[in-house]
Amino acid sequence: MRNYIQYNADQHKEVMIAIPALGERKEMYAALAHALPEVHIVAIDLPGHNGLLDADFSFQSYNKTIKAVMNALNMTASHFVGNSIGAWVIQHFYTNYPSAVKSLTLLDGGHYFHGLYEPDVDIDIQLPIIERLEDLQEAVREEVRNMKLACADDQQYLYDYFIENFVKEGTIYRHHSMEQALNYLAKAVNRHNYCLEQEISLPVLLLLADQQQDAIFHQKITKFQDRQPAAIRKR
Repeated sequence: MRNYIQYNADQHKEVMIAIPALGERKEMYAALAHALPEVHIVAIDLPGHNGLLDADFSFQSYNKTIKAVMNALNMTASHFVGNSIGAWVIQHFYTNYPSAVKSLTLLDGGHYFHGLYEPDVDIDIQLPIIERLEDLQEAVREEVRNMKLACADDQQYLYDYFIENFVKEGTIYRHHSMEQALNYLAKAVNRHNYCLEQEISLPVLLLLADQQQDAIFHQKITKFQDRQPAAIRKR
């Protein structure tokens, strides 16, 4: 299986590399591509995700994967967007290939050192194994209902996406990603600080979903703004 997918490939003015969240697939960016038809988006699966049988899950190896995709598509530089763990990935990519990056957009992550606030590195992620399709469908319906989306099209889009996160193997349904990859990557962002500690001259945008704004939230934001004072933050 190809580890990347192109959206709006006929657009050549602006190009964006998109990195998914942990446990998600490159197809999560289909909605963004629909909303930005003028942007050529190249979404790249994380290692060990979406059926990829990678042996090396490290950020360094994945940096090389991203650069290889760019080279294959004759891209010298691109805008970058990363969701959750993807936001740390794109900052690490910048430290290795600064000339290949035009801007960084951090979606719900990347603005703080994960291990400083959430240090539970020894708790392994265990992926569910589901025996009945009906149980999977009901679990996904409940997940979508909890999102309280008003638009029926958005509800259906997310339902279809979440269902496809599971792959049928014989008589059971398994998550598309490898547990080993999930745990390696989750522990990597807890053990290593991939945030850019020095201000960079490129545009940086931090987008955060609505969440409880407690003292820890404000502490994370303050430290991020100290490191990247020119960055734009939106909710």
